[in-house]
Amino acid sequence: MHEKSLYKKNMKKDLYNIEIDIDEDIKKDIEDFYFSQNDLDNIKIPLDLEDLIEEPFEEEKQEKKTYYFNWFIDLLLVSLLLMPIVGIYNPNIFVKFENVYPFFLKTHNFLEKDNLRKILGGESESVDLKNAKPAVVVKESEVKKPKTNAEELKLIHSLANSLIKAEYKWECTEVTPKTIKKVISGIDCLRDREERIYFRSNLEKWENGDFSNAVEVHNKVWSILEGNVGEAYDLDEESISKIKEKYY
Repeated sequence: MHEKSLYKKNMKKDLYNIEIDIDEDIKKDIEDFYFSQNDLDNIKIPLDLEDLIEEPFEEEKQEKKTYYFNWFIDLLLVSLLLMPIVGIYNPNIFVKFENVYPFFLKTHNFLEKDNLRKILGGESESVDLKNAKPAVVVKESEVKKPKTNAEELKLIHSLANSLIKAEYKWECTEVTPKTIKKVISGIDCLRDREERIYFRSNLEKWENGDFSNAVEVHNKVWSILEGNVGEAYDLDEESISKIKEKYY
């Protein structure tokens, strides 16, 4: 009985000591948290507080801009790689867009197998020009009067392709009195005065069935379009003969 009483007394003492310890801890926490008026007066708000607050948000905005920019570049590169592939299956798509046509023409020429062989140092395969056919043949009914500088240059180039021999010819337009009339009517769309004079004097010869200047005309417009493959080297006498027999 005495031992039990002693045990209870010790328990009470231990609990009392624990309470004292807890009180001391709470008191210390309160003292640490307490700010005197002097402490408050010494607190200084920085002049660039607004900038400090906005800084994390600006960093987040910059990260988003970088992300979207990189996403756009990736999309652009994929599109550029897919364009030649799309052109192989449906090249007429690019004929309808004047701003895309010159770029696609260069890309198409650059990616030609023989051209890549030359660049990489391999031997070029021989090309059977007699049996070679253009990927696109534009019929007379599809030809519209050019309304812009790019459309006029494109039509001149396409018509000239029908009259010349070149290693590569991507698009040819039927040469008829109507298509010749349309290309001459679009000469005023050319921005460069010297180009207007040159093409007018040369294309008017075509109206009379004289296509002897076709190589020079082709290479002139080919140069303006910054061609790198497909320079004309001779007249296509067979095609010219058929045109003359039919229309002149």
